[in-house]
Amino acid sequence: LEHSVEEVHNSQKSGSKGTIEGPYYVPDAPVHGASATIDMRADEPGTPMRFYGQVRAVDGTPLKNAKVELWHADDLGYYSQFAPGLPEWNLRGTFIADDEGNFEIFTIQPAPYQIPTDGSCGDLIAAAGWHAWRPAHLHLKLSADGYDLLTTQLYFTGDEHLHDDVAGAVKPELILTPSPTADGKGVEQRYDFVLDPS
Repeated sequence: LEHSVEEVHNSQKSGSKGTIEGPYYVPDAPVHGASATIDMRADEPGTPMRFYGQVRAVDGTPLKNAKVELWHADDLGYYSQFAPGLPEWNLRGTFIADDEGNFEIFTIQPAPYQIPTDGSCGDLIAAAGWHAWRPAHLHLKLSADGYDLLTTQLYFTGDEHLHDDVAGAVKPELILTPSPTADGKGVEQRYDFVLDPS
């Protein structure tokens, strides 16, 4: 249902593709500048990732001070504030783009995970004969004064669940293919966002 509502709501927009928010968003994550490392543990497991790009309007205007909210699961598929033992704001942050709408975030590449299978959700999955897996993804909210909020998720080439995501939220435009960094110690990905006027 959430997926269908999102499709209808965004069908007339010409900016970047949106998709569902998911259940793990928490507002008011720590605020950082345009280039920063997301809050994480000193020994955070996983592949380091540099995620960067530009936020602009549909007419190409860079959006100064656009807000980029990012949150995602860790290398084991767990979200802070929804799993024990993780720091409160682990892998959650708000980044304020520079005068040209540019941002650069240092984080780690998340892992796929299974959604909870207890209660009515589990009953539905069992009755339908589905699996409970979601492909690895980044969650984002992009906003700027005078522009519609964009809520989206970005996925990764090669994930075995890209084509059978239990949430049905994957779209071709949202699939990333990160490149190795120059030092060979991680990956990097550019992704630009285009916002529709309000």
